[in-house]
Amino acid sequence: MARRKKPSTTTNYKKPTVIHTKRREIVDDEGWTHVIDAPNRKAKAETLKATPLLHGGDFIVNGVSYITRTLEAVKQEFEHWKKQWKACPACVELKSLLVEGAEKGERRKIRDVVFLGMGSLQNSRREGRRASATQLAALQMIIDVLDTKGMEVVLQDPQFTELDKEFLGGMGYRVVDDPDAFRSITEDSLVYAIHCYVNVYKAISEGPKPALLIGTDIENFGRFGSKETTEAAKKSLEEMVEGCEVLEFPQVRHDFSDTKIYWRRSTPETAKP
Repeated sequence: MARRKKPSTTTNYKKPTVIHTKRREIVDDEGWTHVIDAPNRKAKAETLKATPLLHGGDFIVNGVSYITRTLEAVKQEFEHWKKQWKACPACVELKSLLVEGAEKGERRKIRDVVFLGMGSLQNSRREGRRASATQLAALQMIIDVLDTKGMEVVLQDPQFTELDKEFLGGMGYRVVDDPDAFRSITEDSLVYAIHCYVNVYKAISEGPKPALLIGTDIENFGRFGSKETTEAAKKSLEEMVEGCEVLEFPQVRHDFSDTKIYWRRSTPETAKP
């Protein structure tokens, strides 16, 4: 209930002031004090919980938030991040690692490429789009250095939109649905799978051992005690990279954190063009 204060003897009234307690009290220009209940935080939290978080996106598919884009906008943003990748020290370092091994002739030759888990270039998170674009730019550089131009490049990711498929198809790549990409892996493949879930690497390990695997450090899955990494799965992953030369993928931001290069040694048969 409002209560009346003693009128002021001056005609210059003060502006309303707010007194912060468990409830708010506001004193108006006429000297009346009004008590206002604090907002119901629990109700507010429930409202926020029920409201989908789009992260600035325009639509959601299978829990992933996307933005509406044009093909030209995707191309321009990719070229921007590709330029950034080429200018960073990690790009120069990676080139050196690849060229050094190629000159020695000790590493298995690559005849096709399979890219798993790239992510969408329509992701509503700018950092997500940047990481995807950077990883694609790095793969293009790897293909150039290994002189695998003209060889088939297969991509698979459940997050791809129709626009992603159009953009990648325009580059001459083949985009497939799960699990078709796994069937494309041979002993002559470069499998490029950055920061994928353990089930992706398990699927790779169940087929032919690729000539070159670039992906998460296999030891991480056993080290961190993942529920999906059974002893049998762990053994299968270890056997997949057994006998490979292991190189550290040069780090840039978090795009390639804990990423290893597993390169199988060449034999007289595999060294043949």
